[in-house]
Amino acid sequence: MAVFAACVLCLGVHRCLGMRRPTAVAAGLSVVFLLVMTGMGAVGAVPWSARQMMVMYSFTWVGFTIGAIPSGRFLREHLRSGGQQLAPQDGGRVLPVRHVVFMCSAVSAMLLLAYVLVT
Repeated sequence: MAVFAACVLCLGVHRCLGMRRPTAVAAGLSVVFLLVMTGMGAVGAVPWSARQMMVMYSFTWVGFTIGAIPSGRFLREHLRSGGQQLAPQDGGRVLPVRHVVFMCSAVSAMLLLAYVLVT
């Protein structure tokens, strides 16, 4: 499940951005987050076991990937411009509020599903 979630994340990043470096960064971050979350479960820093933390990890990444789909065009333009343009010239927002709300909703829904599965 964790490998599937990491693959979905990397494929989503590569499909949205079409660049190798962000895809490699996403893969590296995915492995680091997996190790940290399962390590926290194994040590007992959280009330869930390492297996339960792996389920939470998998569902979180899939929710993040689904939530990032509407923002792909904005992220692609930002990276292609060299990351220099942090805010639009007209003083508006970088991302529309509906994209941020969709991202938060997707991650929250997937975490809720993961919580139901692990308990």
